[in-house]
Amino acid sequence: MKNIQRLTTILAIVLWLVVIGIVAVAISNNQLWSMAPVIAYNRPQNALGWLIVAAIAATAVSVILKLTRDK
Repeated sequence: MKNIQRLTTILAIVLWLVVIGIVAVAISNNQLWSMAPVIAYNRPQNALGWLIVAAIAATAVSVILKLTRDK
């Protein structure tokens, strides 16, 4: 169980770094608005939207596993 929690934590960190990298590259190339909308009609719309949703899900799973491991 500890390995799964560590793996999801690493996955969450990598996903957040990828999201930050994509946003930073888009800002530096003045293409941030071309990536909009990220989430519309209650679902992710492009690669950035899916990455954000996956990062949030991995973070949530990691936190839940950490909380249940301590008990």
